Amino acid sequence: RVKEETRQLVLKTAEEMGFKPNALARSLARRRLRFAAVGFTSFPEFHNAFLRGVRDAGDELADFNVSVDCFDYDRGPTDTGAAEDYLNDTLCRIADAGYDGVLVLGRMVEAFEYLRERKICAATVVNDIEDCALRRFTVCYKGRVAGRMAAELIYRMMPDRNRPVAIASGFASMVVHRETENGFREQMAHTPLQLAEVVYNHDNADMAYESTARLLRSIPDLGAVYVNSFNYIGVIRAVRESGRAGKLLLVTSDICDELKNLIREGTVVASIFQNQYEQGRLGLHKMYDLLANGDPTEDVIAINPQIVMYSNITLF
Repeated sequence: RVKEETRQLVLKTAEEMGFKPNALARSLARRRLRFAAVGFTSFPEFHNAFLRGVRDAGDELADFNVSVDCFDYDRGPTDTGAAEDYLNDTLCRIADAGYDGVLVLGRMVEAFEYLRERKICAATVVNDIEDCALRRFTVCYKGRVAGRMAAELIYRMMPDRNRPVAIASGFASMVVHRETENGFREQMAHTPLQLAEVVYNHDNADMAYESTARLLRSIPDLGAVYVNSFNYIGVIRAVRESGRAGKLLLVTSDICDELKNLIREGTVVASIFQNQYEQGRLGLHKMYDLLANGDPTEDVIAINPQIVMYSNITLF
């Protein structure tokens, strides 16, 4: 509401004086920013770590006129129609409620289209979606690197490298699972392994148990299994019942108290951590910077995977 020459004089003078805008003061002059976060996996222990990161970021931004609401799924496996309905309904309610942005740890559903129609800023965390035009950015870990790390760990640690190995994956359609599989196969060009089979357990513990029991029966000399999702419970159960705990090399993903104990006892040799807590925290800060300050953000914000072993387990 001022003349252009006045505006330019103010900006020039501010620059000469080294003036820096006060982000806290600016936030008081605008309306409140409302963010939502959705944790949608079969394992609350996994997605709750993501939501903790979001909440902590919300606390860090509380003085900047920001509020955060979290929605979590704690109704069992997500490979059902009812579960998909929950995710669709939750995202639609978030859109209808007029949130400014939403972070989604889940998978592709029709409601992403509705979020775009309602001009809600959507970002994915941990797992990306196929149609990147439906989200502003994604926060993930370097899945291909994680898969390559798993293949090399197995190659270096498996006593008999001629024995076949398998991957216990999640969903063939999920980007994060596909990326780790691709990385595993890429590494095999440098550290040769015989990949016998990839099984998809849809993040369902019962399905993981059944498919692992079948693998152990059909491939008696199976040397190792890489579990590239948090769905380790059914795999471990089948391995223990077969009497091969500690004999079959197991590399898992992420970490929790139970997995720490499995590493300590030697049932699992290593786990590759994607730090979903930090992904949630980073994702909310990036969304705030984008919507509050107009800061540009990368399309893919990727963090480095970390290897958790007996020697460094106290760090996690």
